[in-house]
Amino acid sequence: MKKIFFIAIAVFGLTATSCSEELMETYAPGALVEDTAIQTADDLQLFLNGTYSTLTSRSQSEFVSIFTDEVGIGFENGGQGINDDYVFFLNPQADGPDNIWAVNYFTIAKTNRILQLADKLKPTTAVDINKINKIKAEALVLRAYCHLTIQSYFTTDMKNPTALAGIISNKIYGIDDNDYPRNTNAEFYAFIHNNLDQAITLFNGLTPSAFSNIYASKTFAQGLKARAYAYAGDYTNAETWANTVISTSGLSLANYAQYPSVFLNETNAQNVEVIFKLKRTAPQNAQATNLHNAWYNGAPSIAGAPWFEVSRALFNKLNTSDTRYRTLVNPNSVIDPGYATSIDVRNSDRLLINKHGGTLTAGAAPWAGTGTNGNNNDIKTMRLSEMYLIRAEARVAAADLPGAATALKALRDSRYATAQALPVLTNATAAWKAILDERRIEFAFEGYRFIDLKRLGTLANSGIDRDPADYQSATANYPSGNPANLPLNSYKWALPIPSSETNVNSAVQQNPGY
Repeated sequence: MKKIFFIAIAVFGLTATSCSEELMETYAPGALVEDTAIQTADDLQLFLNGTYSTLTSRSQSEFVSIFTDEVGIGFENGGQGINDDYVFFLNPQADGPDNIWAVNYFTIAKTNRILQLADKLKPTTAVDINKINKIKAEALVLRAYCHLTIQSYFTTDMKNPTALAGIISNKIYGIDDNDYPRNTNAEFYAFIHNNLDQAITLFNGLTPSAFSNIYASKTFAQGLKARAYAYAGDYTNAETWANTVISTSGLSLANYAQYPSVFLNETNAQNVEVIFKLKRTAPQNAQATNLHNAWYNGAPSIAGAPWFEVSRALFNKLNTSDTRYRTLVNPNSVIDPGYATSIDVRNSDRLLINKHGGTLTAGAAPWAGTGTNGNNNDIKTMRLSEMYLIRAEARVAAADLPGAATALKALRDSRYATAQALPVLTNATAAWKAILDERRIEFAFEGYRFIDLKRLGTLANSGIDRDPADYQSATANYPSGNPANLPLNSYKWALPIPSSETNVNSAVQQNPGY
């Protein structure tokens, strides 16, 4: 982490990409001296734009989809994932955990620098004061988000206050400032909520402006509080903040017609569904960084050489009347009703991933492209549907199963063309299972499934459930053990602290099992 922090300090002004539609370039000073590099609120704004871009990594969506049960082996798979993530192989050198750790701590390093620089600037106009306070608020929200992400993946138990999380970072680190132990979950949650509370206070004092889902906002801060409280198992507060977002944000759930536009072509309105997303521009489109190339060699189509496809286990849970079906499954897929007995299921059953940049029209080219200046999907970080599902969790925790069913129905009504029946939840386990299943469909290929199984799997008595077609020998030649399942009591639900950290930090504690 300290090595990452120092690199971030050394190159903080050299980022060449931006998440802002209005400010399409970031600050690139000729000298790496903060007193000369950042002198105005506009300079700091450009630095913040570059900070957003450091978060635009697909590492969570990619790792989670392959490690859990969201994907099956694609008919063009040439060995991708088969030696590691797909067979649950994890060690401190693994790419998935290392990318999650590095991306988030690199972003934290930049937010720490922004907050320090903001306090050094001496604005003289009301406009500049407002701009700097907005920058500080956004940086605080991003810092809280990154800490919560680190905590959720690397702690052994999100609900245990004394379990270790990551390392809290709230300052600028020198190159030799290396050795820090991990903080507890209680310390992480306190730090996260303190950052979010500070941010909300700053947002409340700003000159009102139109909501934009490509910037960290008050609504995103409120949603993060709901998420953090849910992760901690504090459902009283989680529900309070989820309800606040639902009732005051001005956002609405995407309906049957609107939902595909959120993921396929980025045409959804600002007041529909998306609380916060990481903006990706066409010039930022590259095979190593865009979303669809996590699963395809080329564009998201049958000609795009899919390495991975929609898993049979996930596909079998989809309803063709649900708008999420057409969003998840490419219309050019080849669906084999007899897949279970097929002697060549890998070629007879081609379930193409459609969600990021695909198409609704059979025979049509996908929206997203591969390569510079092709269409490039934004990374959805928080959506309104999560707040309804947190409300459902809170109702189950309060032994209010009808309330949980009502929250689920509200979401399902928006995803079908007609109103849906009230779910029948016979007991708490069934209710948790219904919520987990709904989250599986709603957030597929968005990077949620690992954390959802980690925190809800035992309550729902439900874990990874790959279909035999997703792992049989006819699908791929696996080099090691049966990749059908990972028990919920496995130590691998807490990711290993990467060797890139342990090699330079003698005080950090590794997670059990590694």
